[in-house]
Amino acid sequence: MEHSPRLSARQLRQSPRIDLNALMLFYETVNARSINKAATMLDIPKSTISRRLRLLEEQFNSTLLKRGARSLGLTETGQALYQRCERIVAELEKANLQTAQMQDGMSGVLRISMPSFFVGWVSDAIAEFTREHPVLRLEIEAHNRHVDVAEEPFDVAIHFGKPAETFHPTRMLAELPRSFYATPAYVAEHGTPQRYTDLASHELIVHNFQMRDKIFPWLKQKDGQPLVLSPRVVANSAVVIRDLVLSSLGIGLMPDIMCRSDVSTGALVQLPLDWESPPLTASATYLARRYAPVKTRAFLDHLTTFLRNRARIEP
Repeated sequence: MEHSPRLSARQLRQSPRIDLNALMLFYETVNARSINKAATMLDIPKSTISRRLRLLEEQFNSTLLKRGARSLGLTETGQALYQRCERIVAELEKANLQTAQMQDGMSGVLRISMPSFFVGWVSDAIAEFTREHPVLRLEIEAHNRHVDVAEEPFDVAIHFGKPAETFHPTRMLAELPRSFYATPAYVAEHGTPQRYTDLASHELIVHNFQMRDKIFPWLKQKDGQPLVLSPRVVANSAVVIRDLVLSSLGIGLMPDIMCRSDVSTGALVQLPLDWESPPLTASATYLARRYAPVKTRAFLDHLTTFLRNRARIEP
């Protein structure tokens, strides 16, 4: 029974830092069966190939090649090394194929972070995207905190409001119009504000990001006099704000997309005022723009189209 030649454990221990480029140069030179042919094929000077092969032999402390007048042969150690190179090349080709499939295909896993309240707005879009790509699995984590895609195992993180400073690509998905809303019961008891300044005499339910981003013109009335708008409640959850407004506690500034169904059922009414709120910005961060997988770009394209279409529909 023949035994394939193998590199000894001593030889491997003595070569802890193998020059992989030299290893692949050795592999291609053996395939070409000639340093001259390898030099032509690889467009590398013959002297460079010879020098690097000698260094490789020094590193392994063994002769690897039989340098004949017409062609190259392999010593026993060279044959063992060549077989290892074959396995390395096969693994590299397999890895390259798998990487290309992951990068260019709509399969595998897409991990997404988004605010809890956002899930209800885009559940139809997520369901449609999942049906269109049945081999792709979505892993969605809903919460109310900032996520850094470099620090946590997410491919995409969706945020609202003023984007945080980041070195990662940030894509603006949509600008969602906002309006003031209240229940018919609240309006019946407290009256309907006609102007922005009328809000000073009403109960306001405000998101803390609205305070942080200073979207309200809190300070002056039209005549220049100070205007004090003191919120009844400041919360860090859009869901809490909606629930409090639905309980007739006060007036809330909320995205139209969030209140559409409540308006259609009569649970909420939109309050037209003489001041138009800046839209709520939805954005997404992800890893390097140049190497973003197709599935990441496809998901963001789908979400952007959905949000922008819904934003144009009046409640």
